[in-house]
Amino acid sequence: MDPKGIKNRFRLLLESSDEALPLDTLCYLLCQLAGYEIDIAAEQAKIDSLAETMAPSFAGMMLSLFGPSGHVRGDTATYYNIDNSLLSRLLVRGVGLPITMSVLAMECGKRLRVPIVGVGLPGHFIVRDGNDSSTYADPFNGGALLNRHGVQQLFVQLSGGNVAWSDAYLRVVNKREILLRILNNLKLASGRSPVGRPLHAMVLELMSWFPDGAPFDPRNAQRVMSPYN
Repeated sequence: MDPKGIKNRFRLLLESSDEALPLDTLCYLLCQLAGYEIDIAAEQAKIDSLAETMAPSFAGMMLSLFGPSGHVRGDTATYYNIDNSLLSRLLVRGVGLPITMSVLAMECGKRLRVPIVGVGLPGHFIVRDGNDSSTYADPFNGGALLNRHGVQQLFVQLSGGNVAWSDAYLRVVNKREILLRILNNLKLASGRSPVGRPLHAMVLELMSWFPDGAPFDPRNAQRVMSPYN
């Protein structure tokens, strides 16, 4: 794998309009940058095959992917594992983070022509039926179907009731926002251990390419890495 070439491809794809962004490809490029020598076309074919086994409906897909006999579940044991943020590792390990699980659902939905969109609650990520603005699901918690009130109750539970609810939290996020949120998760996870520090510096650089990303300072990245040289 050529990290420089992978980063260049990531940056070039990022110049596309948000609608045209290949979310799965960009997520798989992150997997390559994290050190996994995967074939992106083969990984995409796995999602193709997975989607073919599902009922083409929002509820059916949530059950098939995240239900009791589903393919993946939320990782409550090693939440900050770097692999939880990597799409290629999701099906291999069978566990992941809310946003990674949501991306899988969105990609399966795209293949079945069942629109699924992401909703970035503060501190949590869920999905919404693209054809029904009143129907949501929580992939991390078994794909449970929720109405708007159910989402609000979930938020109150997660926030401990310490944060006021706002309907603005139900806003659909675009692909760039999803990618930046995944990168932020990778930044937090990679910064927690010496093993992840090389990835940490790369993630900081990639985040700087987004409109909402902080400017990249190579000197700061060097300081992050220096205790582990």
